[in-house]
Formats: sequence, C-alpha cells, structure tokens
Amino acid sequence: MEPDLPTSLPAKLYLLAYNLEKDRMYPNRRLGQALRAAALTELWAGGWLADDHGLARLTDGPTPDGGPAGGPSGRAAPTPRGGVGRADPVVAAVHRQITAAAEPRTWAAWIDLDHRAAVVETRDDLEAARWVRVARGQVLAVIPTTAVALLERPRVRELNRAAGRVLRGEVRPEDAAPDLVALVALAAAGQVITLVSAGQRRAFPDRLADLVARTGPAAAALAGRRRAAVG
Repeated sequence: MEPDLPTSLPAKLYLLAYNLEKDRMYPNRRLGQALRAAALTELWAGGWLADDHGLARLTDGPTPDGGPAGGPSGRAAPTPRGGVGRADPVVAAVHRQITAAAEPRTWAAWIDLDHRAAVVETRDDLEAARWVRVARGQVLAVIPTTAVALLERPRVRELNRAAGRVLRGEVRPEDAAPDLVALVALAAAGQVITLVSAGQRRAFPDRLADLVARTGPAAAALAGRRRAAVG
C-alpha cells in the first residue's frame, strides 16, 4: 500500500525540490525561504494570518468558537497540517514566532527569519516519517555533511506531474487543487527548479504571476525577494 503524501505545503515543497532524475536534493540556497513562505501561506490560507498593508498580522483563527484553544494572549493555536499524523514543524514554529513577536513584521521578514533551520526541520521530519533517508558524515572530521535520499519516488513523481499540469496551463487554476496552485507559485518564486525551471519562468511569466497572486502575500513577498536578488 502506497503511503499518503504529507499534507503540509512545506513538506510537499521539500519533496518537490528533490531531483528525481539525478536522485539527489538539488542545491538551492533559497529553499529555506521558500519553505518559510509555504508555512506562512498555509497559515494565511487557513485563516490564522491576515495581510495588513504588507504586514503579517495574527487573527483569532478561522473558527473563534470551535477552534482549538491554548494560544498566547487568549488566541487559539492552529493544528498545522502535517504528515503521518504529525503537525508540520515549520508551520508550528512560524506561528509561535509571530505570536510571540512584540509587533507585526512584513511577510518578507518572516520569510527570512531562521530560513536555514526550516530546511533542517523539514528534512528531519520527513526522515522521521520515512519519506527520506539522511546519511550524515563529516569532511576532514570537522565539517558536517548530509546526503538526502528519497524513499517514495513514485508518489513524489505523481505530485510533480500534477503540479506540472497546472504550470503548463493544462488545468485551469480555478479547477486545480489549491495546494497545487500554491506549490507551483512557491516553486517559481523560490527557484525550486525541479518543478519550475528557469526556462519555464521565462515561458509562462503571466501565468506564474497569476498563480502567485492567487497564492497570497507570502508568495508575492518571496517572488519580490527573487526579483531583488536578480536585479
């Protein structure tokens, strides 16, 4: 029986960053920022965050009388979507950080915060869920190294193909699953070229801009950071 895919956006985006042809993780210095943007997108889409003139602002949750309790200052705390019955660690961490912040910050500021840790947290969570295997070692007995191997290639290839149909316009955004729209937008903005290559970004600029707009303020902020880096 094939395992169910993780349900959270950061976990699925990490899996899509795996190079299925070369059987290794594609190196991407912006992956952590893309994962943080995915976590922010999940919280925004779920009603836990709102955009306030470019600032990410907490809400009281999507269901004030039915939502889970326990958040600081009387706010409800979300149960982030995850895989194999566990909450996604990056989504949970982002919500905790925003809740504890003294004042609202921009989406870009939250994308940048602890973005390297987001890669490790997602990787280790997927390792615990047996989606990847991580070989750990050291170079010259000093520098730590890791090598990630994907364990469930068919399911990830299936997800990649489904997202690719949205990317190429074979499925209209309004007819696609919201997660597929978000994954394509975040991959394009975060340079996850295993899903959206540089050539595809050049070939479908208007379509990708529409997908980013549909995905929300975190994706737009991530795309803005990519443009600033290129410029």
